[in-house]
Amino acid sequence: MTKSVLKSRLHFILALCAVLLFLVMTVASSYTNRPQIDEGMFASPALNLAASGFLGTTVLETEKSPLTRIEQRTYWVMPLFLLNVAASFNAFGMSLLAMRLVSVFWGLVLLAAIYFIVLKLSNNRNVAVLCLFLTAGNYTILDTASLGRMDIMSAALGFSALAVYLCWRERDLLSAVLFGQCLVVLSGLTHPNAVLAFFGLLFLTVYLDFRRLGLKHVAAALFPYLVGGAAFGWWIVQDLEAFRAQFIDNALMGGRMKGASSPLSGIIREFTEKYPHAYGLAANSGGHSGPIYLKSLIIVGYVVGILGVVFTKSLRQNRNYFILLVLTAIYFVVMAVIDGQKQTPYLVHIVPFYCALLAIWLEWAWQRRFVPRWLLISGVASLLVLQIGGLSLRIEQNTYGNFYLPMAQFLKENAAEDELIMGGADVAFDLGFPANHVADGRFGYYTGKRPKFIVYDSGVENSWLDSKEHYPQLYEHLPRLLQEYEVAYENAAYKVYQRK
Repeated sequence: MTKSVLKSRLHFILALCAVLLFLVMTVASSYTNRPQIDEGMFASPALNLAASGFLGTTVLETEKSPLTRIEQRTYWVMPLFLLNVAASFNAFGMSLLAMRLVSVFWGLVLLAAIYFIVLKLSNNRNVAVLCLFLTAGNYTILDTASLGRMDIMSAALGFSALAVYLCWRERDLLSAVLFGQCLVVLSGLTHPNAVLAFFGLLFLTVYLDFRRLGLKHVAAALFPYLVGGAAFGWWIVQDLEAFRAQFIDNALMGGRMKGASSPLSGIIREFTEKYPHAYGLAANSGGHSGPIYLKSLIIVGYVVGILGVVFTKSLRQNRNYFILLVLTAIYFVVMAVIDGQKQTPYLVHIVPFYCALLAIWLEWAWQRRFVPRWLLISGVASLLVLQIGGLSLRIEQNTYGNFYLPMAQFLKENAAEDELIMGGADVAFDLGFPANHVADGRFGYYTGKRPKFIVYDSGVENSWLDSKEHYPQLYEHLPRLLQEYEVAYENAAYKVYQRK
């Protein structure tokens, strides 16, 4: 057996190990992490579509709501992820795990995409496999791929667009343009953050192939947007008034457009808000404990990769590595401007680039013995152990089984069918999305409703704290309301208030 064959088999085994690591960690996290409010809101229309054939969100309070007719049609988020979840519910039954398996699948697609992107740009299988391992063991990727949100799907489609273009452009530029843009459109029908992939693919196309482009390529690039726009437009015109109300409400919610009004402030807040919150320098979510500040060491790996490529002349002057640097910069700046809320799941769109740059520098340092090889091995192992260990700790805490299920069981045993339960949309999962549960972030401020039970957790608390700036009247309402209640059940993640 030749040396090249042995090396190829080793690469395959290592890649397979990375994928298996990813699958084990994401499935375990999906099974043990308690649901989030957004997951309940996204599950509701998918469940209605799977069970009754309409894409309405019925878990939310609709009386006096600005989300016009959301119980009939869901317009406040893009539809493609919801269709995926509905298909999963049809296949596996309605459950939190069935919803999260959609994200696990798209996480695998993301891993494949970043592998081929790095392999094509580096022409080095060692770098590609190392990047695959760094991405598969990355805490942000693992966490986002085990949540029932559309972020990992949108990112996977976006990275797939770049991968398809890079892999096909030399042999069939027309197909590379067409299918690359098709994937961007699908990403956009999943989440508006597809604008990152749009600018990334635009840069790649112009930078690499500007002289080869003709009218047929422009037409091929526009065609997916015409088809996708027509399909989405047909969906919109079913109830244009509801689309305007829901989409605008979501676009303006919680300072979402703050970054666009002040780009410099948006960039600064990436460093002062998003990254500190994502990497352990902010508060834990309810039910989780441990030294989360250690997650901040992950940023050190990102910085080493970026600065290593920037300040290493041979790497910086490499045309393909320069492409990765520019793509990273484009994604960072665009995200800083469009993400006024500084949502940590959005980091899944840029973290694979950080992993790629780190892999490139590590391979260069290994070949040139820039630092002792034992130190490189120790550094990579420590980085992976830190992230996998952090997620393993969260899996071991099992906030789903230890906190969520007992809370849901208390409600099942104590709330009659005609007694209203009010809490986050996440509460509905184990209850089966019943008619007597409603997710009202305003807690009856506009409707005057007084539920029998109020479920309070870190998601509700964060929403309440955010309302101090955007909805001060609601900030004052909740404490007054809770004076009419007493704590009937409590654990580390939830309090259930019962009306006196």
